[in-house]
Amino acid sequence: MTESEIQFLKGNIDNAVEIETIGGERLVASVLLVTCDAEYNEHDFTYQVVSTNMPEAYADRESAGGYILDFDDIVAIKPHS
Repeated sequence: MTESEIQFLKGNIDNAVEIETIGGERLVASVLLVTCDAEYNEHDFTYQVVSTNMPEAYADRESAGGYILDFDDIVAIKPHS
């Protein structure tokens, strides 16, 4: 992800964004937390699923308040329309 995309995520905490992942998932996610720490090599964000084209991916997963997605797994991100 680019620095502007990271800043976009940070600016959309508590808002919905549209994301496409390398696995082909297209989801609308409510951004909860953005972690970008070069010292610990952490680059991910925590989100809640609003909608997804792959609901089966979440069937056996407990969210414990949210899911985590690594920046490397994101192909595209844009504002939710």
